[in-house]
Amino acid sequence: MLGRETMRYAIGIDAGGTHLRVARLDPEGNILNKEMLVVGTERTADIFFKTLSEKIRLVAGAHRKDLAGIGLGLPGICNQKEGVIHELPHYPHWHDVPVIQIMKEGFSCNVVFDNDANMAALGEHWKGIAKNLPTFIMLTLGTGIGGGLVLDGKLWRGEEGFAGEVGHMVIEADGKECVCGNKGCWECYASAGAVPVGKTAEGFSKAADEGDSEAKKFWEKFGHYLGLGISNLANITGVEHFVLAGGVSLGWPHFIESAKKTILKGAYPRLAKKIVLQKTSLKGEAALIGCAFAVFQTSKI
Repeated sequence: MLGRETMRYAIGIDAGGTHLRVARLDPEGNILNKEMLVVGTERTADIFFKTLSEKIRLVAGAHRKDLAGIGLGLPGICNQKEGVIHELPHYPHWHDVPVIQIMKEGFSCNVVFDNDANMAALGEHWKGIAKNLPTFIMLTLGTGIGGGLVLDGKLWRGEEGFAGEVGHMVIEADGKECVCGNKGCWECYASAGAVPVGKTAEGFSKAADEGDSEAKKFWEKFGHYLGLGISNLANITGVEHFVLAGGVSLGWPHFIESAKKTILKGAYPRLAKKIVLQKTSLKGEAALIGCAFAVFQTSKI
């Protein structure tokens, strides 16, 4: 007979710069049901958490009493010690928002939160292509670039949660203006932010499939910038394995060779030869699965 613990569920939340995904998962990391919506232009914390609460209740349904907890991945600087998120470049009105306090006002269960790329790294480490890798860097190529650093089997968050903000590494002095207020950030050149206005990564990928010269040129340049950033990360950390996820990874067949060529030129020769780039095996669900993992790991139930 199944024990009570095997009947518990987790709510996983992946809040990106464009989409909000909420899912109910079992202790094996299986997604049982999921809701997704586009994040609107009104991005205040009040509106966000009101919408989120509605989606959690919808997804939990009759199983709300069986929740082991709620896991939330957010695209910003998460300070777990204080239970606050300091800032989110894609949610400009958020500053030192008390995430845990807000969530526990609406839900009495265990609540955990972290940077969305960290959650994706946990998911990939638990159930994905990085399952047997003690050390790797997760890169989420979406509206921006998120980074999750898993070193010797543990997430490295830095002293106040600032570790992994790789998208804001400057690779072009006085380059394009970034949402963070700086110029020349990596994510301006190797994320959805690099896609020309009016175009999409999916559309550019299909166009490149059909031989469109503009699209092929775009992906080659995209790959160069992606490889440039990875070279820097490899040189700084010595990490050899990189897992790539996010909507922009749709262009993988068109940018990967360009990225590899740049890495061979930019990273130390001995290290460059060992660098492995892999595409996520969890598609767009790595962060949701990582949120569930975090819940089940911290739940006392």
